[in-house]
Amino acid sequence: MPTYDTACLYSTVKNTSGQRKKFGFLPPHGRELDVDEEFTIYGDAREAVLRFERVTDRRQIMAFEAAIERGDIKIIQTPSPVLQDVDTGESKILELDGGVLSAVDPCWEESVSV
Repeated sequence: MPTYDTACLYSTVKNTSGQRKKFGFLPPHGRELDVDEEFTIYGDAREAVLRFERVTDRRQIMAFEAAIERGDIKIIQTPSPVLQDVDTGESKILELDGGVLSAVDPCWEESVSV
């Protein structure tokens, strides 16, 4: 049975604060990151900071925005949008390679060897 790559479904953030720091807004209950440590989150990082039981609580969003504004954390990658070609019905995602933006097959359509 083939194994499929799902890496494009995740976001990565990086501690750029210059010190070991706890980011209380990172799911599921906050995460302490070393200097330059990266953390991977399922889905879009901007949406992941919302805790489903407190959707109306803006503290998590405000803390995330403040950390970005201070330069404490950097979003390295988020999932690309999935676009469907109206003529062929094929789904593609966006990929940036060497400054060139193009539409490519989604990662989950590619099998990888284990």
